[in-house]
Amino acid sequence: MLLFFSNIIDLPVTEVRKKATKLQSQYPEDLDGSFINECIHFHGYLKSFPRNVSPKSILELCKIIEDHNIADVYPYVDIALRMYLCCPVSNTSAERSFSVLKRVKSYLRSSMNDNRLNNLAILNIECEITKSISYNEVI
Repeated sequence: MLLFFSNIIDLPVTEVRKKATKLQSQYPEDLDGSFINECIHFHGYLKSFPRNVSPKSILELCKIIEDHNIADVYPYVDIALRMYLCCPVSNTSAERSFSVLKRVKSYLRSSMNDNRLNNLAILNIECEITKSISYNEVI
């Protein structure tokens, strides 16, 4: 739903209003009622940019808000954009963690308690950091 920001410049004002209303209704605790008007005003602000300078991605929209120091003018637009950027694209990291548990807790280690299992799983997941540790210094 936050995806409408990626082509907000090309949308007509009525479509911006409709999509902003829908987004605000999905996140009522995060986005105030003024979010809809902010989106329409932000749409007009972005239209004032030359076509060759207009933002092409959500990250560029966030950079515009930060670079032009307009987060106070569009606080809920800023919140919505940051929510979009913070959402994971997929859940592969969680799935990867569970597959690590299969390797760590094998049949021979089935009597292991939860605390030790969690610690070993973290060591396996963060293998790059684990490989960089000097065991002589730890000992």
